[in-house]
Amino acid sequence: MSTDDLFHSLLRPAVLHMLRAAGFNGAKPSVVDTVVDLTARYLTLLASHTAYNAYSSHNDPTPDISDVRVAMQDCGLLVPTLTAAEELWKEILRKPLEEYDEDSGARSKEEKRRDAEDTADVTEFIEWVKGPKNREIRRIAGLVKSQPPAGQQPTATEQLDAEELEDYLSSLMKKHNKSGQEQRFQGTVLGKTADAKEVKIEGGAADSIREWCLKTRERAAKTAESTRENHELTNHVADLREESEDSVMETQ
Repeated sequence: MSTDDLFHSLLRPAVLHMLRAAGFNGAKPSVVDTVVDLTARYLTLLASHTAYNAYSSHNDPTPDISDVRVAMQDCGLLVPTLTAAEELWKEILRKPLEEYDEDSGARSKEEKRRDAEDTADVTEFIEWVKGPKNREIRRIAGLVKSQPPAGQQPTATEQLDAEELEDYLSSLMKKHNKSGQEQRFQGTVLGKTADAKEVKIEGGAADSIREWCLKTRERAAKTAESTRENHELTNHVADLREESEDSVMETQ
């Protein structure tokens, strides 16, 4: 399995949970594969825009919240209420904050209003993350348990959620691992990072790859040194030959 196939397999359950939360009860495998591929391409586009913004703004591979926000706007995830030209004209035409009375609190109120207006798209996105739509996705994924209102009998779904639920990936890992998660998946993308160990070479002159690399470098250094000495010796012999020929010419 290639790396792309592995990442698509890990992304597939998340896409299925979102489709189920949106009301879809079934789909052809080709349709699901297409949606998963589109989701992967969109995430790749969002990550590449974020990395570009990080390098462009502060020449650092680690992005900050501003880089992520600009990338979300570039990819259409956050839609600003005004265009760049409209924001520029609005900033030019509106009353400066310094002209508001600070003693009456008008300046602080206007400053808060402008901040809320500038971050309206981010606020709307946060409300969606904390809202009922995303909660339904998390509930289907097994991350949130739904409970009935006070005084009402639980539905079949709520009775199912009352049991011990866990996310799809944890359930899958436990299903295929009877001896313990830490041992089976250690050193893979699903587990903890494994300690570096020497790779043994069977039947070779070296016992490990590290030893083989050292011997290869030493052999290359000796070859280079021998080549350099041969070159110097050849030049020295050529110089002696030229001196001998010059001496013969002078004698004649």
